[in-house]
Amino acid sequence: MRNIYRLLILLAVFIVGVGAAVAWHTWPQVQFAQRGMIWSWHWGYFEPFANGIQQTRTQDTKQLLLRRVYLHDAIVVFVSTTMDNKFEVDVVKEQTCEPKTTTWASVSVNHQRVRHVPMVCDAFGQGYFYRYIGKHLESIEVGVGDSFVTEAFLDWPLSELKADQFKQKNAKFFEERGENVEHQWLRD
Repeated sequence: MRNIYRLLILLAVFIVGVGAAVAWHTWPQVQFAQRGMIWSWHWGYFEPFANGIQQTRTQDTKQLLLRRVYLHDAIVVFVSTTMDNKFEVDVVKEQTCEPKTTTWASVSVNHQRVRHVPMVCDAFGQGYFYRYIGKHLESIEVGVGDSFVTEAFLDWPLSELKADQFKQKNAKFFEERGENVEHQWLRD
């Protein structure tokens, strides 16, 4: 009986230790470059010892946003939808900069040829950003300074972005069928 108690205590310590290690690794990612929004893990795409996908809603329009954080490179890849139902990808390199100045990046979208593009410092001087808007997303590769990030969007819940926007735009249709529409279309 004494061995069972020891085994249970050892198991409990192990579970608490693993939980603490996961929290130690994931908490900084959720807190990184919040930009005034509260980010949470998209649990279907949570990777405890990697950098999974996070989600939030904008405070003004309640638009669904997704992102992946690369802490070691100080790079964040954001994905959302535009009003005309295209995908918007924003790649942000977090570093102090002079507003409206630029730095150069090497970018390849959807396996196209690599281009050298300017990344512009945001108005708050918190980082440089590059924006891509398109109907189809497969991948993006971005090199800024010594950092290089490759993102495969096949692993992202992009269909959820489109479905969420469709449901917001057509809220009356879904409400008439008894479905709860939590967020109304507010981007006109």
